[in-house]
Amino acid sequence: MTTSAAPDALRVLVVGHTYTVRLNRDKFYELAKRPDLDLVVVTPEMWPDYIQPVYSRSEPGEPLDVRPLPTWKAGNEVLYVYRPALLGLIRRFRPHVLHVEQGASALVYFQCLVAARLVGRRPRALFFTWVNLPYARPWPFSWIERYNLAHTDWAICGNRDAEDVLRGRGYRGPVTVLPQLGVDPEVFRPLEVPELRSRLGLKHFVIGFVGRLVPEKGLRTLVQAAGRLAGEYQLLLVGRGSLRAEIERAAGALGLADRLVLVDPVPHDQVPGYLNCMDALVLPSLTTPAWKEQFGHVLIEAMACGVPVVGSSSAEIPRVIGDAGLIFREGEAGQLAAHLQGLMDEPTRRARLGQAGRQRVLAHFSHRRIADETYEIYRRLRPV
Repeated sequence: MTTSAAPDALRVLVVGHTYTVRLNRDKFYELAKRPDLDLVVVTPEMWPDYIQPVYSRSEPGEPLDVRPLPTWKAGNEVLYVYRPALLGLIRRFRPHVLHVEQGASALVYFQCLVAARLVGRRPRALFFTWVNLPYARPWPFSWIERYNLAHTDWAICGNRDAEDVLRGRGYRGPVTVLPQLGVDPEVFRPLEVPELRSRLGLKHFVIGFVGRLVPEKGLRTLVQAAGRLAGEYQLLLVGRGSLRAEIERAAGALGLADRLVLVDPVPHDQVPGYLNCMDALVLPSLTTPAWKEQFGHVLIEAMACGVPVVGSSSAEIPRVIGDAGLIFREGEAGQLAAHLQGLMDEPTRRARLGQAGRQRVLAHFSHRRIADETYEIYRRLRPV
């Protein structure tokens, strides 16, 4: 359906709520540059977000065919489905590859597989999953998942634990471990931001966090670690959540009230500025029976900005950081404090880790790199 595609191009239909947000489409912009791909991305017209609803639109001049379509049950990743317009799109487009980014038991994946069969197509099917904890599905979702997996030709898992979970569900086909989204290293890059630092009152070594202020993100551990540090430093937390008041009380009890800077969530295009205010970013996530860190996207954003990162041992965090940052045992405030004190006291080490982090992002986590690996999957799925 895209005018730049070759007549014999591989037709790929992507379905995913993540791409209601324009900034999340960058990997597909990279993929759309390939003349042997005809790429259409379907999104819900609207998707509820924890801050406010997001409305999808195809932007003027956007180098990608984006189709916002009406849905039922928007906001529920397992239950949401598209209205009949999706069936008509599949009939007209006749995809060779169906790429659904909603998980093995998602009703929308089942809907896409059945819709393709109803119009007489049998595209190669691919899905993405982040799910990294064992789970149970009641009937009929257990049956839907079995159907989906039986008709899957490839799976992309956002982390290693998700691959283990998927194998435990009985899937035996090929798997690629690959994050859903990368970063643009021209947007997330080292920047001088003296005006923002001044506006925030940042004058010393800045320890940062960006994300939800909730217990599983390990903010209690971070505040406890900050209370053990010597020297001049400040704690910059960008986010919103149920733990905010407790963080303020804990900081006050530890004598850190004048060092704590709390900022409400900012638009994504402003995040690079806030990351560049930081001398170190910490992701101190804690594993719980119901949750563990699936990836930690803020890590690669900070690394792209040349900011040294310190992460807990929770789930995928050590694999994301590799040898380009520091890891501490989750919940161990003393070990986190030792890492932060070392970064405060050793500017040379800080600079080395910052450079290593950016190089790691360029090698593994840029939009272009993720597009390259996704293209390789499409190429291998091309019907003979």
